[in-house]
Amino acid sequence: MGIRHRWPFLAAVLVFSFSGVVSAGGKWLITPEETARARMPEGDFREPVAAVEGPGPLIVVSNPKALERVRSPVKIQVSFEPGRSGLPPAMETLKVTLIGFFDIDITDRLREYVEGTRLNVEEADLPTGNHRIRMAIRDTTGNPNERDVIVLVVE
Repeated sequence: MGIRHRWPFLAAVLVFSFSGVVSAGGKWLITPEETARARMPEGDFREPVAAVEGPGPLIVVSNPKALERVRSPVKIQVSFEPGRSGLPPAMETLKVTLIGFFDIDITDRLREYVEGTRLNVEEADLPTGNHRIRMAIRDTTGNPNERDVIVLVVE
């Protein structure tokens, strides 16, 4: 239990301020129970660390900005653009996972917010704590790419 894990694959650090129960269409993006099950270790995640980039689509988080403090509900905007392969993303391959002691696939909760090659969530509800979210996608010929985002939700 006293072992402190460090995550070498962090691509961005996002800081959210959580102040109420507001959600994406009345739904939790990640529930408090899932946060407890995932149990990501607490830590000081102030500096983004580059992820290992694959040849597949670029994963560009445009909102919220890294290290920006925002109030809940928060708007989340991610675009998927051709990467080193030059090929477009195959959006049906998008997978979003809460990473922790137990990984939890939250892809199905986000499918309704996919608009073309963008993920656009107007109001996302996340419980207090650290959340490591991995986005993985492939291009039209199967070239992969992944990006991890750390979300620190504070009261």
